[in-house]
Amino acid sequence: MIIVTSSRRPSPRVRSLVKDLSSVLPGAERLTRGHYSMQELASEALLRGADRVVVIGGLRGNPSIMRVYEVKERHLVNIVTFIIKGLALSRELRRPLPDEHPRGIIVEVDDDPLSEEFADAFVKAFRARVWERPSDSDILAIFSAEGEGVVRLEFKFRGQMVGPRLRLAKPRRMVKTP
Repeated sequence: MIIVTSSRRPSPRVRSLVKDLSSVLPGAERLTRGHYSMQELASEALLRGADRVVVIGGLRGNPSIMRVYEVKERHLVNIVTFIIKGLALSRELRRPLPDEHPRGIIVEVDDDPLSEEFADAFVKAFRARVWERPSDSDILAIFSAEGEGVVRLEFKFRGQMVGPRLRLAKPRRMVKTP
């Protein structure tokens, strides 16, 4: 299970991205952060049976960073970080959210090495599968390079584009190794 939440005092766009991501990520549940510290988030994740926590941070009202944490013994350990360079929310694209919660996630990439690097990080973060044929209950995460170190991420469910469209850039260290 995955908990998707925001940094403290989120803007409306950050809250909307949390809602969009929690609907397209399999096994995801939205959590209103409130005054939870990172330690309290870890405890809440353990109570709910979650092994991952996604925290969306903002800058000047827009989502700017997505950190994925693994829950380990009442602590959150950052395993993957993505920089959000741009996004279009599902409501802005007039895309629906999935009508039911997806059961699995399949990653599809173009031939660009940067897309493959992002896909590998996404697989580690969300336990996605690569290049399998999706079933009716799987969501497809599509990575495509846009140039200048930016990758576009879109989601497809039952043949229809759903959820947000993200433009992601790589931080200094995207995947953290223990």
